[in-house]
Amino acid sequence: MAYNTLEYLEAGNVDFVFNLTQYDYKNLIRYVRESNRRVNIVNGFLPKLKDSKPRFCFEIIYDMDEFIEEAKYLLDKYYSVDAFTKEQIESLLFKSSLGYKYLEEHFTELIEKYHNVLDFIFKYLFSNQDKCMPFLKELAYNSNLHIRFLFMKYLVVNHPKQISLFYDDITKYLTSETYQEFEQLTFLPDNMSMKDVCELAFIFFDNDIDYQTWLKFKQFILDNYSYNELLYRLLSLKRQPISENSYRLVDNAMGIEEFNKDADRLFTTSSNYRFNILNRYSKNVSEELLEAYRRQLGYFYRDGKIDDVYKRLEFYGLGRTVEECVDKYLSISRDTTHSFIEAGSTSSCYRIGDYVVKLVRTKWSYEQVICPDLYLILPNLEETFIRNDEGIVLSGIEVQKYLKRSAKGLPLRLFTNFSNELERLGYYTSDTLMNGTCGDNCRLLDSYLDSGNPNPPSWFKKHPVVLVDRDRIYRLENKRPKQLSEGY
Repeated sequence: MAYNTLEYLEAGNVDFVFNLTQYDYKNLIRYVRESNRRVNIVNGFLPKLKDSKPRFCFEIIYDMDEFIEEAKYLLDKYYSVDAFTKEQIESLLFKSSLGYKYLEEHFTELIEKYHNVLDFIFKYLFSNQDKCMPFLKELAYNSNLHIRFLFMKYLVVNHPKQISLFYDDITKYLTSETYQEFEQLTFLPDNMSMKDVCELAFIFFDNDIDYQTWLKFKQFILDNYSYNELLYRLLSLKRQPISENSYRLVDNAMGIEEFNKDADRLFTTSSNYRFNILNRYSKNVSEELLEAYRRQLGYFYRDGKIDDVYKRLEFYGLGRTVEECVDKYLSISRDTTHSFIEAGSTSSCYRIGDYVVKLVRTKWSYEQVICPDLYLILPNLEETFIRNDEGIVLSGIEVQKYLKRSAKGLPLRLFTNFSNELERLGYYTSDTLMNGTCGDNCRLLDSYLDSGNPNPPSWFKKHPVVLVDRDRIYRLENKRPKQLSEGY
């Protein structure tokens, strides 16, 4: 088949191209590009298909210098940056003399589109450094601080000897200030994200590039971010190669030594590694700091030990948020006692004064809006979730008012009324309301007026039952919600 179709194209017989399946279309492009007679073949079909099948033509000739004028014609008339795949852009840059011209005309668009995978553009720019220096400088002082970080990272890893070509002191350029001529200075410049700055810092530290620069990074982080990942990165286990395809995890001796030089400050500002210090490195931290931390942990003991879900929150950097919630809601509570309430499939619930703090391991729902705000559902006073790229909740915290009254023993018709009213409002639940495998999901308000609805149905006025588990609530038209399977 491939042999005949190539002959047809070379002879100018092109009608069959309009009836190709997607599979045959892609294969034909590949056959032409790989053929030793590709120039003759292109000459046969290009005049006839240039405007009627521009994509077919361009995907064959875009990096063939024999057809540079025709490729430029197609590029200008039919193509935008979004029409390319990353692989095509990469091939255009490295294989075609059109590459530089296209980069020059669409540099900003390319940077915006490929902002998460810019290494191939960086590679091209450094490979053609003399003529691409204006673009390199634009990246080095880019107003988008994450793009500036990506450039810095590539520069330090791949061209460390050229750092001084762009920065007199790289740590000066971790804010929106660029120190360039005619720059309009601001009183409070923006800082690069803490995670990005930490990653840069540890490229210097882990690779022993420049200890003094590491110290400047460290000081910048301690000065500019209330909480940071320095402790976590210093004490995380390191991979030690055993063979070509295997490794073992060992203590980070260099990191431990660095931690010991400044243990109290690193512990105090750690966003996600304090719990680990208690087990292995507590002797290096002052007892006063450790005792204050243990008091905070004391609110979340279950069966004689710290709740595993709390450890998960700490790992995801939410330990500080939990502490702030405890301090805030105890301070405004009449009853300042605290206790473990229950653990469900996705969270552990603790009474903190007049409120409930839920330590969330995950959520069944991973819709963008996990739960609507309806009078039938107890509102969250605080809500923070950490999600992965798919939207699945990895960790979180919720705070609600503590409801003293159980909904056990209420007539079953009340829960039928509840479901009907939920449907009237445009929603349904895929969970049980009461007597589920993980407990009850409903409780009673002190008064129906606490629902915020001044005129609810009469049954609700008498028995103001509300859903306290803000999960698995979906719009009626959402028949296939984003929901974890039972075995997750």
